[in-house]
Amino acid sequence: FSVASLLRACSRLEIHPAQVAPRSHAAHAVSMIAALAVNALLPGAPPPQTTATRRGLLGGFAALVAAPAASHAVSARTGLSSVFTGEYDDPQHPGCLRSIKVGGAPMLPSGRRSRNPQAAIAGVDSACDARPEVSTVWKLTGSVAESGESIAIDFSPKGGPKDLLGVWEGDGIKFPDGNKWTKVPNGTPSRRPASLATLNSD
Repeated sequence: FSVASLLRACSRLEIHPAQVAPRSHAAHAVSMIAALAVNALLPGAPPPQTTATRRGLLGGFAALVAAPAASHAVSARTGLSSVFTGEYDDPQHPGCLRSIKVGGAPMLPSGRRSRNPQAAIAGVDSACDARPEVSTVWKLTGSVAESGESIAIDFSPKGGPKDLLGVWEGDGIKFPDGNKWTKVPNGTPSRRPASLATLNSD
């Protein structure tokens, strides 16, 4: 008894013209797979009756299989699970704070949630031989690609491009000009303002 035998059984189903009852393809696939399993284990049992089309049943089966993977993909791109969350070394500003925190995806005007998690970026550009004052920390926003492999940062508040694309490369973020922010495994707490235990995005 295997998935292959279930799919072969699906191909032998008698199809009825009535439409599927108002429930999801995945839920309908679960009930039909259970019926097919009984039929496969008990050859003398009558074939299951269904109002679904073969295409709908097979589509529901595919959705059932794909759902866990899709859920994992989304969770892997936010919070500490995101490869971009952390603190970095910037060779153009040695010893200066570079922090990225990836949060949830925002709601769109349509009422649906975006597929691109948002990021809060913070840093300091000068006097980095000591802990910075909170007032000297600049803050930017960014958007992580759905693939989780790149991040677009809005540097316009600092006079830079609005959507500077950074691509994850090995151990850090590579920018178009060749500069690379290298991720520091345990963070850089000594570069944060003394008044903050952690650097918040607000």
